[in-house]
Amino acid sequence: MSFSMPMVGLGTWLISNDEVSRVVTDALNLGYKHIDTAQVYQNESGIGEAISKIPIERNKFFITTKMWPGMIGDETFQDFKGAMDACDQSLQMLQSDYIDLYLIHNPFGKDRRLEQWEALVELQKQGKVKDIGVSNYNVKHIQEIEHANLPMPVANQIEIHPYHMIPDPLQAYMVKHNILPIAYSTLAPLPNWRKGSRWNSKPEAMKNDPSIPFLELAKQYNVSVAQLLLKWSLQNGWPILPKTTSKERLKENLDLEFTISSEDMNHISTANKDQSLAWQEKFDPLDVE
Repeated sequence: MSFSMPMVGLGTWLISNDEVSRVVTDALNLGYKHIDTAQVYQNESGIGEAISKIPIERNKFFITTKMWPGMIGDETFQDFKGAMDACDQSLQMLQSDYIDLYLIHNPFGKDRRLEQWEALVELQKQGKVKDIGVSNYNVKHIQEIEHANLPMPVANQIEIHPYHMIPDPLQAYMVKHNILPIAYSTLAPLPNWRKGSRWNSKPEAMKNDPSIPFLELAKQYNVSVAQLLLKWSLQNGWPILPKTTSKERLKENLDLEFTISSEDMNHISTANKDQSLAWQEKFDPLDVE
């Protein structure tokens, strides 16, 4: 049976642990079926507080979280036991008996990647996670799993927006192996995206970009530029994780009952500037060995 998940989720990166409980409660009450978080976001306990109090059965919504394997330059990389322990800690903070989708957050730990993946396979066998996947992995990283004859990831969460498309070799590889691309930072072309955050690596010229051609197209469909970008991803078959703390924006990000024409879909896609905007380190994780 192929993997499936809700197409619209709440992204929680840069939402503080103090604020995230309210936002998750609002989202679930509005009809969101997916909450995306990660060990490194440091807000899992706030999410756990929200889901422990809301009168919605746990099997009615989907939780993704991610094991932080380490970062080049400032951390040692997680080993098998560390990955197992990280999952247990996430389960405890989320106040949940299981995680729907558990991911390795990045591929930087070159010498530990397979060991970390073996831990995820074991966690799935133990029933602590339903499905396992990766994030920010390129073809070479996933091929390591394939060549080791281990179960393949069901999904790869990567930066996808009109300025940063999936590289053709990665797209073809994921299609061949039935790996679902999950899009993060879909709203990166917006001028106010991650405004004031150090985790916004846009060049100054792009920060002032009025999202053309997106602005004029959005007017044609009588929607916001954010809605246009989100719908573009959905029509490409990529689940989305828009982040907001505003209840009105939460509603807007769910209101996507319109269809973009094929011509306009192509027009949006050709805006590609081949630019990773989500990483402060000035490199694209997909280029990492």
